[in-house]
Amino acid sequence: MLIFSWFMVIMFLIIGVVNGITPYYSRLSTPFGVTVPTSHQKDPYVLKLKKAYLYQNIFGSILLAAPIFFFLLWDDEEKVEMVTSIYVTVAMFVFIFLSFLLYLQKRKQLRSWKIANDIKIEPKKAKIVIDTAYQKDLKVVSHSVFVSAQLFILLVTVAVTLYFYDLIPERFPVHWNSSNEPDRIVDKTYVNVFMLPAIQLLMIPMMFFSHYSFIKSKQKISPYLSDLSSKQSKLFRQAWSYYFLVVTVLTQLLLSGIHFFSLFFADKGAQWVIGMTIPFVVIIVGYSVYLTWKYGQGGEKLFLNEAGELPDEVTEADEERYWKWGVWYYNSEDPSIFVEKRFGIGSTLNMARWQSWAFIAGLLAFVVLTIVLSFTME
Repeated sequence: MLIFSWFMVIMFLIIGVVNGITPYYSRLSTPFGVTVPTSHQKDPYVLKLKKAYLYQNIFGSILLAAPIFFFLLWDDEEKVEMVTSIYVTVAMFVFIFLSFLLYLQKRKQLRSWKIANDIKIEPKKAKIVIDTAYQKDLKVVSHSVFVSAQLFILLVTVAVTLYFYDLIPERFPVHWNSSNEPDRIVDKTYVNVFMLPAIQLLMIPMMFFSHYSFIKSKQKISPYLSDLSSKQSKLFRQAWSYYFLVVTVLTQLLLSGIHFFSLFFADKGAQWVIGMTIPFVVIIVGYSVYLTWKYGQGGEKLFLNEAGELPDEVTEADEERYWKWGVWYYNSEDPSIFVEKRFGIGSTLNMARWQSWAFIAGLLAFVVLTIVLSFTME
C-alpha cells in the first residue's frame, strides 16, 4: 500500500509541474489561447501570468496529494485501500477542473489587459502562410510500420499463449489490489484467456488514428520566417511521430507482459507487474517532457538563434473567434479535421466537421467495448 501511495503522490506532483509549465512550451503568439502580437509577447505582465499559473498548479497538486499520506495512518488496511482509490480518482478530476478554472482566469486577465492597453491585431498586417510541399517533405513513421509493429506483438502473444495453453492453471487472477494480492480470479476459458489480447487488438485502430490525427493536422506556419517555421514544424511532427511509435509499442508490450504474468507467473507475486509498470511510466513521461521542452508546440523552440528578433510588421492572423475558450476549435469554413492546439502540445479536432464527431464516437465505442469485455470474464 505504501508503494502505491508514494506512486500516486509522485504522479500528482508530476502532473502539477507538467500542467503548470504549459504556457512556457505553447506558442508565444497565443498564451492562454489569446492572440498576442509580437511586440507584446514578452511583456512583464504576460510573463507574470505564466509564472503564477505554474506556481498555482504545483501548489494545487501538493494540496491534493497530501491527504494520501493521512490515509496511511489508519489501521484498517482494507478501508485505507478503498478510500485511497476513491480519493485518487476524485482528486484527479478535481485537479483537472481547478487547473482549467485557473486557465480561464489567466485567459480573462490577459484579454482584459489587451483591452486596457488597446492591443489589437491590425488586419492589414495579418498573414497566413502555407507550405504546399509540407506533407511530401514530412518524414514520419509510416502507417504500415505503425500497424505492423502492433500486429507482430499481438500475433506473438497469441501464438505463445496457444503453444503453452495446457500449462495455464484452471483458475488464474486478472486483477490485484493495492496490497499486491489477487482480488479477482476467473476460470480458464478461451474467452478469459484471450481477453487482454482482444483489448490489444482494439487498441490498434485507436492508436493508429491518434498518430494519424497528429501528423495530418493542419500546418501552422509562422509568417515571420516561413522557411524556418516550416522546418521547425516538420521536425516537431517527426520527433513526436517516433514518440507515438515508442509509446504504442511499449503499451502493447506491457499488456502482453501482464497477460503472460497473469497466466503463467501469478504465483511469483504482483511485484512483477509493478516492476513492468514503473519503468513504462518513467519512460513515456520522461520522453514526453524531454520532447515538450526541446521542441515546444510546433517546434517553435528549435533554432531560436536563427530566428533573431521577430519583426512587428507582420503578425499571424487572429483566429480567436473560432476557438471557444481557446480550447475547442469550431470553423465550418475550414475543411481540416485536425488542427494544432492553441494552448499546449499536439492536435485537437475541428468540431464543425462531422468526421470529428465520428472520431469521438469511435473512441467512446472503444471505451465501452473494453468495459463490456472486462465484465464478460467469469
